[in-house]
Amino acid sequence: MVSLFDGKTVSGIGLGTWQLGLKGWGAGYEAKELVDALQTGIKNGLNFIDTAEIYGMGRSETLIGEATRDLDRKEYLIATKLAGFNASERRVKKSLTNSLGRLKVDHIDLYQVHWEPSIYTSIPELFKALETEVKEGLIGHIGVSNFSAQTIARANNSMKETRVESNQIKFNVVERPDSKLLEYMKTNNVKVIGWSPLAQGFLSGKYSQDRKPSGGVRRINKIFSASNFDKYAGVLSVFRRLSEEKKASIVQLILAYEKHLGILPIPGFKNSEQVKEIVSANSLELSTREISSIEVSLQENAPLETSIGFYPRLLPNFLARLGFLFI
Repeated sequence: MVSLFDGKTVSGIGLGTWQLGLKGWGAGYEAKELVDALQTGIKNGLNFIDTAEIYGMGRSETLIGEATRDLDRKEYLIATKLAGFNASERRVKKSLTNSLGRLKVDHIDLYQVHWEPSIYTSIPELFKALETEVKEGLIGHIGVSNFSAQTIARANNSMKETRVESNQIKFNVVERPDSKLLEYMKTNNVKVIGWSPLAQGFLSGKYSQDRKPSGGVRRINKIFSASNFDKYAGVLSVFRRLSEEKKASIVQLILAYEKHLGILPIPGFKNSEQVKEIVSANSLELSTREISSIEVSLQENAPLETSIGFYPRLLPNFLARLGFLFI
């Protein structure tokens, strides 16, 4: 089978759309601006759009459907996610059909299971159901998000004609999962899609110990602790210096470096100006010297090891589903 990520099908940087559906990011996330920003990105070559059915309980998918309504379907790739609490053989079809309707498309390019589902879910039956949708043409490719190596292996062993092509995990300059998972993914040709590639703005240069972000989502993120600003002061200093030398923004340098690592970063955005910055990052090349200076700074202050598991897997799906109604 041909992978979605073979060749040059997918842009080197995509667009993440969690913020299209969720309140709590702070001011400036207005629907019209977000739609305009999405269109700006797609028209300028950022063709990979990532979303999920739980982002605003469908609102993110709906806004993407609005943004792409008059665009050529060949110009963009849609990746969405099946919520962990809907990840069962009998609920796949309903969730997929609902996502297709909100997105106003006839197929999903990459359909991802959002997190490892409840222990009461049969992984083999779930992925057999997903493979059936591939055969029917409603899904192009299968991916996962926040999965362990062991569960990816179980998923692949359940399918005959397709495989898990990607794992979307938290990955950025200062946060990433353990090396064993990354090594498994590399060995088995599972693409890393990096969510939170800017560490929710921690790496952007906008924030400091004295200038913390607004919005509930960032306020509860431990990356913005005083100790982490101290720990990564040297890393941030290197990016500030390179920004001045290269006449590029810190955001562009961060994304270009992560792209260099073979990651597909999917940064969020709130307006067209931020998307234009991401577009420029997609074509930015780093020299050997610049890459070396970044990596030396990271050797002195290694990235934080993050956990991929956050879903309470002992909780039955129907209870988790009820809980999300109150978010």
